[in-house]
Parts: sequence; C-alpha cells; structure tokens
Amino acid sequence: MSILRARTSRVALSASAGLATVILLAACSPAAEPESSGDAGFEGVELTVWNNIDFDPYQTLQKEYFEACAADLGIKVEVETLSGDYTTSLLQAASSKSLPDIALLSTDTQLPQLAEQGVLADLGELGLDTEGLADSVADLGQYDGTLYALPVQVEDYSVFYNKEIFDAAGITELPTTFDELVEVAKATTTADHYGIALPGIAGDGSTSSYFLPFLLSAGGDPAEVTSDGAAAAIDLYKTLVADGSLSKEFVNWGWDGIDQWTSGKAAITVSGPWNLVDTSLGFEYGTFPIPAGSSADESSVGLLGYGYGVAVQGDEKREKAAAALVECRASEENQIDTAVQGGYVPALTSAQDAFVAEVPAAEAFVTPVENAFNPASLGTEWNALQQKYVDALQNATVNGVSAEEALSKADQG
Repeated sequence: MSILRARTSRVALSASAGLATVILLAACSPAAEPESSGDAGFEGVELTVWNNIDFDPYQTLQKEYFEACAADLGIKVEVETLSGDYTTSLLQAASSKSLPDIALLSTDTQLPQLAEQGVLADLGELGLDTEGLADSVADLGQYDGTLYALPVQVEDYSVFYNKEIFDAAGITELPTTFDELVEVAKATTTADHYGIALPGIAGDGSTSSYFLPFLLSAGGDPAEVTSDGAAAAIDLYKTLVADGSLSKEFVNWGWDGIDQWTSGKAAITVSGPWNLVDTSLGFEYGTFPIPAGSSADESSVGLLGYGYGVAVQGDEKREKAAAALVECRASEENQIDTAVQGGYVPALTSAQDAFVAEVPAAEAFVTPVENAFNPASLGTEWNALQQKYVDALQNATVNGVSAEEALSKADQG
C-alpha cells in the first residue's frame, strides 16, 4: 500500500504557453542530454516506456519529453500510459519477462518489489547517478544500496489554509506548533465552517498518510507504535475534536475529506502538492509546513517518490539507450515543467528552487524534503503499522480513551 498517494483530482495551472514552450524546447538541449546523438550510437534502437499517471497535462507532457529526447538520441520510442492496477501489470510483465524498457515506479512499493526480483538494471552501471538530489530523495531510488530508479518527482504534505477565513479571524501569524495549530483552528471555527478538516476513516490509506506527518513532527518513530510522538499526535486530534474545531464526522472522511476545505466548510486542511494546481478554488489560499509537536521538535514529513527504472533486457546497447533516455527525461527543465503544470515536487534541488520561484506556495512542500522520512524504509511492516495507528486514532477520538491506552491496545492487536 502506498502511504502518500491518492489524490481526488489534479487540474493544470494556467501557466503561460510561452513558459511551457520554452521549457519543452530546452528539455533535451545539449545541456540536458547525457551525450549527443552522434556519439551515442543508439540509432535504430526501439524502446517502450510505461507510466500510470493518466491525467493531463501529465501524460501528454511525458510523451512529449520522451519523444523529444528520443529524437535527439536517435531512438524510436513508444510511450504508453496504463490505467487500472498498474502494480499488478508490472509484476505480471516481470513474471513473463515482458517488462517495458523503461517504467515509472513508485518508490515505496513498485520499486522494491521489482528490484527484489532482479528484473531492474543497476543504473549506476549504466552511467546514471544522483548528483543534484538531496540525500533523502536519492535514497528513494535505491534498494539495498543500488540505484534502480532515477527519481524525477516526489510528494509530501503541508497545511493549506483559507486566507479569507484567517483574515476574518484576525490571524496574522501562522502556527508552528501543535498548541498554536489548536488555537488557530479554534479561532477559525464558526457556525458556517470548521477550523480544520482531516480524514479519519479506515481502509483507504488516507488517515495514516495525514497522521504520519504529525507523528513525525512530534518526534515519533513510526516503527514504535507507543512512542511519545504518536501519543502527542493522537492527543492533537482529540483536542481538535473536543474543541469542535474538527468534526466528529471526520472518522467517515477519507481522501474526499479535502472537499470540506475546497468547498469552504473548513479553514484548514492537510494535502499534497497536487492542490497547488487546483484552479477551481473560489478563494485565495496559503500554505505552511506541518507544525512541530512543540518548540523543541522539528517539523517533518514522509516522502514518496516516483522514478524511472530500466528493465534488465540482456542487451547492453538497449539498456544504455534506455538509461540515456531516462537521464534526458530527468532534466531540470522537464522537472520544473512537470511541477508547475502537474503539481509534483521536482526531485532535483535546483528544480525545486525554480518551482518555488514560479509557485511561491510550493515552499511549504520543498522545505521539508531534505529532512523527510522515507516510509519505504519500514518495508512491508508499514502496512500493519498503518492499521494500528488508524485503530488507535478512532478509539481515542470516538470512545474517549487516552492516547496511550489506545496505542497500547492497537499495538497488541
């Protein structure tokens, strides 16, 4: 199960056509290519690329990037967007030895599953490296110390708020701790809207995804269910519900809980970078990082990555051509373009800076990346841990038991 995943919708920013055109034309310039087509010797090589992000402009942009890069490298490429159960499609292709030459992989589930089967090429041996990536991002593409996918985009979480509601409540300073968040949520709760909207349902992965940043930001260890940080995060939810800032109905909200905020029924929510490109909002919004548990703690988030892996094909020229195509696709220009139009955080640090310059609200997502937690480090254990945290959160908020008791009971199964 991917923990930082589902999004209800993505809408393109009204970025200027000029910007998009300039970026696209620059995407496979000599500065962005690993080598010129004359030196590469890839003429005649035919490659297939898979990805599963089936919304526009993302899928159209990816096709354009790969086709432009392939033309410069003398490669013929077919870019396919798969819908449905992508993980199953990848595993079935691996089993039948029919993986595409290049595939976009989620770093938390798909990458480790395929790497463990030995069907992904060592990108280091094919000449690729993680230069320009923060260590936290570079680690996403590795499995057992080997680079199997080159990250091109990441996702994390931050807080979104309705500026009109904040102004009406006279709030001039954004909260940086749990206590301050509680105060602001209470101050923005009225008969017309709640102060904050968060998911609390079990089963769809949303609750644990939103809960994890609070746990981390209170100094908790996700692998230790009964940690003080986990208790502090649950107590935060309990306080918000007790104050009336968070609806008791939150236990019935999943990924669609964002609708409470987008419709103006809540002043604050937590969400991913895809909401940065939502042009349907009827109000002005702002963002700020997840508040820390206390002034002694540090705000932190979980990090999900997407990277392109190269399949082992038993053909060195074909694998090197695929690696060269991935490197070109991963250019700074392409990553900026994808971020601005598609709502992802670029993997390259330099592209992140450019993203913030173009979309200032993205700073709340970019700043935490360097010190972010990689949930994939927990392996399959995270699936069981997620359920324990959801059980504890629901027990504490619905039944009124203490955070410590709820966590202890959930941990015991």
